Amino acid sequence: MPVFGQGDRGAITGTVSDPAGGVVVSAPVQGRNIETGAIYDAASTSTGSYLLGQLPAGTYELAVTVPGFKKYIRSGLVVQVAQTMRIDISLEVGSATESVTVTEAAPLLKTESGE
Repeated sequence: MPVFGQGDRGAITGTVSDPAGGVVVSAPVQGRNIETGAIYDAASTSTGSYLLGQLPAGTYELAVTVPGFKKYIRSGLVVQVAQTMRIDISLEVGSATESVTVTEAAPLLKTESGE
């Protein structure tokens, strides 16, 4: 029986919500690996949750485009091996031609693990 060691993958998860705090269903969530250009797609569920799983370790940009809301972009997300990063997304009402870009320099809270 084969035994697999710890993989070289991580994940980004969270909830997509509107300005009133209501969940946004079926919102397309896209993660782009900055180093390789590889694109990873997901969509929010009926509870507003999304999961970009099995991401190779690296730096990512997260983008969400939903009609009736400004495009959300978050860059500088460093996914590490065996890490699940939680990024909750709050969309702003507006046109998709407008965008909200979030850049975060502070370390992110790892709520999906005991760290």
